[in-house]
Amino acid sequence: MRKAKKKILERRKKLLAILIFLIKLNLFVIPLYVLLWLDFSLPSLQNFLASSLASTLSFFKYPAVSKEKYIFIFLSEDSYRIIPFEISMDCTGWKSMYLMVALAFSTSFNLRRNFKFLAIALPLLFSLNFLRIFSTLIIAFKLGSQYFEIIHT
Repeated sequence: MRKAKKKILERRKKLLAILIFLIKLNLFVIPLYVLLWLDFSLPSLQNFLASSLASTLSFFKYPAVSKEKYIFIFLSEDSYRIIPFEISMDCTGWKSMYLMVALAFSTSFNLRRNFKFLAIALPLLFSLNFLRIFSTLIIAFKLGSQYFEIIHT
């Protein structure tokens, strides 16, 4: 009988830990909804991403330039055919990074461990997002801009 009570107590402890995690996570999501409602924007992040992508495209011999949050890819040598791409806030991956922070701080791990995790996870997420946009732009360049929406989504 003691084993059964011990098992029930362990199960309750686990359920309580899960409940606390879910409450913390939902509390972290509230600011996300507020930011979305306020149409949150970081133009400096968008400009940085556009500039970095244009530089990387140019490095790989794709004719591209950036101006603010826009990337312009030249399709012909005479530069008469240009495809503009806008780096919107959604392109920056900020929501994924925000949710990664929310997940990290919703766990019961100590702060030091969370910061170590985030020091790896956030740059990795940013890099993967950068690679996603970069590959999408190259495929759109190779196949034509008419396929951009298909590739992008």
